[in-house]
Amino acid sequence: MDRIKSLSTGSKIVLGCGVLLFFSLFFTWQNLQIDFGQAGIATIELDGWDFWGLLIGLMTLTVVALVVVVHATEAEVSEDIPWEGVILALGGSILALTLLKNLIDADSAWMSYLGLSLAAGVVAGSYLDWARERVWERQVSRSSRSTRSSPGRS
Repeated sequence: MDRIKSLSTGSKIVLGCGVLLFFSLFFTWQNLQIDFGQAGIATIELDGWDFWGLLIGLMTLTVVALVVVVHATEAEVSEDIPWEGVILALGGSILALTLLKNLIDADSAWMSYLGLSLAAGVVAGSYLDWARERVWERQVSRSSRSTRSSPGRS
């Protein structure tokens, strides 16, 4: 529980929205109506697991796993890789794929729009972490510049 409390607000948002987005793919994302003429009209409920849903699900699992490994565990990760930027790019890709899925699919159900808002939550949370990291980098670079003496002065 302490590890969850120690996470930043952005990481908590990414984890919450990411897990909810993944599980939302199991619910009805499309209500297709098929007309059988005189026999009547049937409604087929389709979940989110088509080609686009599979990509969304895999990328969401990747983002959640990255946030857990980078921020919530003691694992040593490379300092040379800008992890917040990678997570932000993946979050943006999830949002783009979810929007594309909603535009391509006919007769989207309310759960697909909830999924779109959860994907936007993943982007918002990853942006908060990315912006916090950028501010921290600027503060470190300013403090390192101010501690160095100017050339020619003693």
